[in-house]
Amino acid sequence: MTNATLQPSAALKHLREGDVRAALQKQIPGAAPSDVRSLAQVVVMVWDLVGRLPEAERREIVQGKDRLRAALLQAWPGRRTTRRRRPIEDANGVEHSRGTGLGGRISVVDGRERLDRYAKARPLESWAGPTAGAGEIEQALGIPRSTLSSWQQKGSVIGLLRGERKLAYPLEQFVDARPLEGIADVLKVTPDARSAWLWLRQPHVALQDRLPLDVLKDGGREAVVRVAERDFV
Repeated sequence: MTNATLQPSAALKHLREGDVRAALQKQIPGAAPSDVRSLAQVVVMVWDLVGRLPEAERREIVQGKDRLRAALLQAWPGRRTTRRRRPIEDANGVEHSRGTGLGGRISVVDGRERLDRYAKARPLESWAGPTAGAGEIEQALGIPRSTLSSWQQKGSVIGLLRGERKLAYPLEQFVDARPLEGIADVLKVTPDARSAWLWLRQPHVALQDRLPLDVLKDGGREAVVRVAERDFV
């Protein structure tokens, strides 16, 4: 295309934004002024570009307006276009297959034997920290057994089962021979003592990744109780 073909004709080269804006306002009187102004700017810009083309090329644009629109939308930054999904072509038909299934049933005895080979017993202290029985706590902390038993029955301290009936008490829950303030509140909302102690000894994002137990030691009872109620209630 030569420079001569890019020269707009005298009839097409003059188009003022104000005239376009006035015409648009007349056609769409309810439009916002900012919308009319931006649309007028686009019209003037397109007029200036297309007006430089020969008439034959302008006719080609009109005939291929759908392709032009698609190209503009595809090239526009940040604009997402909805593409038509192509159907999946099935050239060879559907292949039917079946898995091997769950296998045959086994007896309860065999099942327990298999579980025993995978499951390994963990000592209580491996997840609960230091613990002690009622007699050891009486000797070390001076808390009578009757008092400790009363606290446990009222839900003021956490007692963890060691075996079938014997209770072991996590030592970290005692300060100055008394249970930490907030232990009883956590026990009220948790399903059982084991769940409560596990929760107290795990970092919590709502407590700045601190252990709820450490927050209780620092006097943060209200914060710990609020998070526990949100997690369990």
